[in-house]
Amino acid sequence: MNLLPDTLGICAGDVSVLEIKQKLEKNTLITWIDPYDGLIETTQKKLAIFKKGKYYVKIVSGKTTILDSTVVMVYPKPILNLRDTVLCKGKQLVLDAKNPKMKYSWSTGEAAQKIKVENGGNYWVKINNNGCTQSDTVNVKFLSGSTPGFNSEISFCLSEQNKVLSIKTVPNTKILWNTGEVYPSITITKEGTYWVKTENKNCGEQVDSVHVKLKACDCEMIIPNSFTPNEDNRNDYFFPVMQCEYSYYTLTISDKWDNIVFSTNNINGKWDGRFKGNLCPEEVYTYVIESAEKGGDKKKLRTGRLSLFR
Repeated sequence: MNLLPDTLGICAGDVSVLEIKQKLEKNTLITWIDPYDGLIETTQKKLAIFKKGKYYVKIVSGKTTILDSTVVMVYPKPILNLRDTVLCKGKQLVLDAKNPKMKYSWSTGEAAQKIKVENGGNYWVKINNNGCTQSDTVNVKFLSGSTPGFNSEISFCLSEQNKVLSIKTVPNTKILWNTGEVYPSITITKEGTYWVKTENKNCGEQVDSVHVKLKACDCEMIIPNSFTPNEDNRNDYFFPVMQCEYSYYTLTISDKWDNIVFSTNNINGKWDGRFKGNLCPEEVYTYVIESAEKGGDKKKLRTGRLSLFR
């Protein structure tokens, strides 16, 4: 008669029970042999265990004696300590569950000890060591770093009052322009090449540059290179400033996949940074403006890039 299982696995730190499930006669003497505590004579059909080793039980009922044993294995519980991480966009993160040679189940569906992460979000992993389980969750964020979104060249009209270059940065970013200024925006006073260097803990050092031209504009449009539709009543809309009257006008704005997010033939039309009522993401968009001055029939095409910041 098998009184006990051949083997029994328990998790380190847990208490399990060896139990005789068969029905026994009254006055049956049960003797447990614990490898640590020796002989334990009792009428109890259960024995609490928390250490590995070979355990025996002997039952004596009248002239009948039955001896059985089980080997108890103690398995360590997995130890997990995933830490929330912030990285610069474009870098790759490897999440390591450690605890080698155990079974892993990630929220991504992967079953390896290590996985590569390229997108932000919450990731969880569950580790199983012969029935001893542990799970943990980590939050991963990818920062965009500085996003100047400059064209290789920008032109300003000499008559334009606000000749401004701007960048978008994350908190705790050091900024340095070749003019010596250390703020996100600078005012242009002369032609030339301007560069800006940004540096922060997560994204390291990034550099971008743009060549600025100043010209005398005759019936020219003033077209911003960025706007911030965050409803603070400052620079919330993108629109060109007209210096002349036009008999024909169209404005089309497309995202980086060439999907049109805004179009108008109203000379007073303004883009609020939304598409079908939904907020558009921070990125660089392309605009196309086609116009003809009043009294003339020659159409002029203007194209460029526009940075949306919030």
